[in-house]
Formats: sequence, structure tokens, C-alpha cells
Amino acid sequence: MWIFRALLLAILMILLIAFAYNNFNPDQVVDVHLSPLAHDYVDVPLVTVVFWAFVAGAVLALLLFLTGHINQLIIVRNLRRQVKALETELSVLRNRPIEDSASLIGGADQKNALSLSPFKESLPNG
Repeated sequence: MWIFRALLLAILMILLIAFAYNNFNPDQVVDVHLSPLAHDYVDVPLVTVVFWAFVAGAVLALLLFLTGHINQLIIVRNLRRQVKALETELSVLRNRPIEDSASLIGGADQKNALSLSPFKESLPNG
């Protein structure tokens, strides 16, 4: 899988460099207005604007990925704690003496015998 990612990244970088090389012309300039956040930029090469837009998109994608990844890590940590607690409980139950288990089973049998079930109807004699 890492080979696929490395290959994809290499292709993306080659495309970015090819775009910059083919569109690098001093006559292609734009004005960038960032009035509420920062001062305005005048006569910025188009390649520079596209490059920084690409970088901003990559950073945003990274942040979105990290939030999902952190969420998954929290879920996995909670599930591991739950598995550890259940394994501890299972170990305690396995190591319980046989006499205690027999009394628990006997108590359960008596409880089942005393409970009345609507499905246990007496069969008619005959």
C-alpha cells in the first residue's frame, strides 16, 4: 500500500511541477485580496497563487484526516479497555473453585424450578 501512496505522491508532484513550468509567465499576474485577514497582494504570479492554494488544500485534508484518525484511536483505546476488563472477569470466573460454581448452578436450577412459565402447561391426562 505504501508503494501506491508513494507513486501517487510522485505523480502529483510531477503534475504540479509541470503545471508551474508550463504556466510560468511574468505576464500572468493576479491581485489577491485578503482584506479581513491580511493585507492585499498586487501582481502575484498565477503559479504562486495556485501553489499556495494546493498547499492550503493539502493542509486542510491533513487536518480532516487527523481528526478522523484521532477519533478512531479513542474508540480503539476504549474497546481495548473493555476487552481487558472482560478478559479479567473471565479469568476470575475460570479460576473460581468448583464448589462455588456448583452452588451457583444449583441455585440457578432451583430458581428455574420455582419460576412459573406460561409455556409449561400441564398435559391433559388421557
